[in-house]
Amino acid sequence: MKLQSALGLRRSATCAALTLLLAASAAGCGLITPNSIRVGVSAEPLGLEVAYSDEASAFIGGLIHAGLFRPDATLAPQPLLAAAAATASASGGTWSVQLRSGLTFHDGSALTGADVVFTYELAKASRCPLTAEICDLVRTRLASVTTSALNEVTFTLQAPWAPWATRGLTIPILPKAALEASLVRLQTQIAHADRNAVTLTRENLAAELESGTCTTSASGGCDYASHLTELERTLSAAGLTLPDARLFPQRDSAGAPTGARDDEAYARDLYARLGELEDLLLAPTDGQLAAGYPLLDLQTAPIGAGPFAFKQRVVGESMQLTAFPAFAGGAPKVSSVAVTEMGSASALITAFQDVRLDWIPNLRAADVSGLKTRGDAALLHTPSLRGYYFLAFNLRPGHLFADLPPRAALASCIDLDGLIADATDGTGIKISSTVLPGSWGAETSAPAESSRDVGAARAILANAGWVADSDGVYAKGGHRLEVNLLVRDGQMTRLRAAQVIADQALACGISITVSPAAYTTDILPRLHYPSDFDLYLGGWQWGLDPDDSDIFSSDACPSQDAPSGKNFVCWQSSGADTLLADGLRQTSLSARADTYIQFQQLRRAERPYLLLWGEPGYALLSTRFYWATRASDLQTPFYAWSIEQWSTKQP
Repeated sequence: MKLQSALGLRRSATCAALTLLLAASAAGCGLITPNSIRVGVSAEPLGLEVAYSDEASAFIGGLIHAGLFRPDATLAPQPLLAAAAATASASGGTWSVQLRSGLTFHDGSALTGADVVFTYELAKASRCPLTAEICDLVRTRLASVTTSALNEVTFTLQAPWAPWATRGLTIPILPKAALEASLVRLQTQIAHADRNAVTLTRENLAAELESGTCTTSASGGCDYASHLTELERTLSAAGLTLPDARLFPQRDSAGAPTGARDDEAYARDLYARLGELEDLLLAPTDGQLAAGYPLLDLQTAPIGAGPFAFKQRVVGESMQLTAFPAFAGGAPKVSSVAVTEMGSASALITAFQDVRLDWIPNLRAADVSGLKTRGDAALLHTPSLRGYYFLAFNLRPGHLFADLPPRAALASCIDLDGLIADATDGTGIKISSTVLPGSWGAETSAPAESSRDVGAARAILANAGWVADSDGVYAKGGHRLEVNLLVRDGQMTRLRAAQVIADQALACGISITVSPAAYTTDILPRLHYPSDFDLYLGGWQWGLDPDDSDIFSSDACPSQDAPSGKNFVCWQSSGADTLLADGLRQTSLSARADTYIQFQQLRRAERPYLLLWGEPGYALLSTRFYWATRASDLQTPFYAWSIEQWSTKQP
């Protein structure tokens, strides 16, 4: 993903160095007190006005920004900038939200309904510059947004949609005046830019760099670094300040900086800026903000309304956030957040173990394998928002798993505990629902997804008219129960899981051949209409809302007119359609939860998928922080939802 660092960065203080690993920073930069949270991330946080470039950026952005509502540890929306729960019309097509009184952004400017309207209209724009998920959500769901003189905001949807409460009302609210002022500063910088020169340079470079025939670098991609001089000259002539070289450190095999600049990464960023600059120069007046958004100085020195305000940063090293006393959720109990950037998870973990960090979010299983944490810390192990994995059956007529008995038999043949142990080294999370564990929409005590019973599996097939051939593989009507299992190549955990499934299935008279393939060129076309596969091991991200209409409703089955529907298994179930429609119609969370419990029961019975495991998420957190709901919150990926309540004083 391209870097979106801002230009002309202004800091509230200038220091030669700021090392947040020490008790105090360089003279003049302020004290890192015992009441601070010291956080470690592995990438430079960029695009901080909700144009996040990676997990680290999104994490920091979540501390800086605030929405009308925020999901709690169960993902239920809690009022934040809103004064109370949203009011939905009888149909669910209109939602009204009253803002709290006296709201401000970090710069002291008032946060009003105009800022809310501005944010949603920006997200709805055809060239929305925010994160893709927000852009897609608002563009496809929102018809209009208005505000009254009393700061009551009304959202009119394109069609009634209950998840608007959990997804549409939780996006960060942006400061209209501050962003418009940032745009004016950028426009002033490029006031004398030669648009023709910018376009000509970009077109000439594109002809070489995007042609597919350009000279390749050692990394196997086109060599952007050889065009550094031309890129720097063109951008400088246009008035843009070149990005700080420390944003692009060259790193050794262990992820440590070598002290040199990564010229290829730097050149790729400059090339992206060149395209963004051209877009801005060509944009009409009303499209200037969206076009120039990635280049705004607020992307690295953001202004929001969240619990912590940006104070200063040393590019490539650190960032400091301070508690925002006027935060809508209450003044944070800790004074600041000190963010340290390191090049690798191993470096972060070493710093944590040496008590130089208090918190490392977003770790993976490989990062913490065999780790024994220090005595005053906890290793958090929660479901990751990265998602879950499943075995998908093609239910289209003519395919071996179109009828339920073969699907039920294969599900009864898989030892999921053994699969998780063998394929994920025991790190995978056992699941039996497509709803994120711990969500308000999840079953309290869900039954197992399946359990291994070879005898039962063989009986299911025999009762359905399948007969074992001499080699033990079942056959019926001239068709043997032998299939290929599609799985992405290069994904070792998935490949191991696929082989475990194949090995276990053989005992039940089902012959499976694991077929690794490239996702984009081989697997994806076969998932599209007319869906040329029998079994596929894939994964989805968890949703913040339990609705699965996009992957399970009958009208999402790929067709000639809509070949890329997400219901590639083509599960056609009137019962499922009714439940999914009910879940989108009901505005009460409790009513919706009951609906999704019934839906999961039906899914397990009709078996379009066999769920395999949930991706684990890890974090390291010092035990010196206390808050009232800590014990329950730490079981979920949203454990930091009320971070303003974290305290270093034990209650």
